Amino acid sequence: MSATVNIAGGVSARSGVLYALYGRGQQYVEHMKRGTHRAAAYASSMGSPEEFIAYAEAQAARSGRKYETYNLVLAGNPKVFNVDDPDNIKKMLALSVGLSEAAFSAEYLVVIHDDSKGEHLHGHIYVVNHDEATGKALKRNTSWTRGLRQLNDELLVEAGYVPNLDPQRPKPDWELRREEFKPGGFEQTLGDRVYESLADPRSTNPTSFVEVLAEHGVRLKVTGRDGWTYSMRREDNGQWGRKKASVLTPEFTADGAQQIFDYHAQKGATHGVAGHDEAGRRAAVDYGDAGGVDVAAARRRAAAHEPDGDRRRPDRVREGDGRAAGQAADPAVDLAAARAALDAAARRRDEEQAERDREDARRRRLAAERQRSREAARRIVSASVGSGGARDDDEDQRDAGDDEPDFG
Repeated sequence: MSATVNIAGGVSARSGVLYALYGRGQQYVEHMKRGTHRAAAYASSMGSPEEFIAYAEAQAARSGRKYETYNLVLAGNPKVFNVDDPDNIKKMLALSVGLSEAAFSAEYLVVIHDDSKGEHLHGHIYVVNHDEATGKALKRNTSWTRGLRQLNDELLVEAGYVPNLDPQRPKPDWELRREEFKPGGFEQTLGDRVYESLADPRSTNPTSFVEVLAEHGVRLKVTGRDGWTYSMRREDNGQWGRKKASVLTPEFTADGAQQIFDYHAQKGATHGVAGHDEAGRRAAVDYGDAGGVDVAAARRRAAAHEPDGDRRRPDRVREGDGRAAGQAADPAVDLAAARAALDAAARRRDEEQAERDREDARRRRLAAERQRSREAARRIVSASVGSGGARDDDEDQRDAGDDEPDFG
């Protein structure tokens, strides 16, 4: 297994993108103070994060859609994608962009993270819930079980990676699950505080975890009946509210938390909530500033693509790789070539599927014609019998036999 993908609906594009770029809580505060972000790499089909957010909000408002975006997480296997290897970061960016463009005909934004608790590279992919080819909500590849997982495996193979030979649907972690809840609501706020507490290197066992939770105003109740339950005082009415861990995400259950405790115990106190030394890492791999969300940063544009059925966006769509204006392109990061290769593969799949569809239609047409011929023959026989002009039984059987077309 080289990389797995998961997907969920996103209620708020702004909430999701801000979280991907800056995190929340103390992490958000630190980035705002330093004027930094937590993206190891960034790419978008639009000019800036703000432009992407505004477009997603406008489309949802116009059509009354529940989800402004669909959010994907492409998680790389740590044994295949090393977070400390700049080339691996570039490859994860290319895979994430390729998946975005192959799976949807929609505007997208990709943020690569290398500061997760498990130190594995993963791409956050935000796709506007608006199909540019149909003008409707996204339908294709919006479920792991219906197309997305298979497409991801195909793209991995085309890029030279090993597919998921024993595919199992990934459990949705909090970074993906949080976007299904109301932005700033009780569930999202509670989950964020639990997530920050789990990310704290001091959380090496349930006892220390409870102490860290208390610093965030969260309590943990453990029962044999329904497992772990988190509670905190609600901001809307001042009352204590609670949620089962399993309702928020499997990551917050006893089993999920234990894996994180073990990780912290092994790594010691070297990974704080704010993540790794981002300045040092980006000195080696500088993808440019993702741009302030309130400022439309100029982006390098790639050549517009020609439309290719409903798999491609109209050629008005602009493409960029997230570099700041004037920044030289890195010859090692040939995203245009990667996109072209993936687009060619997508076209091959479409052509093969179209040929299969045509063959199926031809078979159905021939079968229907045979059926009509048999029914017509039966009507003739019936009329002949009714008028006293019955034919030989053997001849009748030959005329009305159940003879299917031979496609061998």
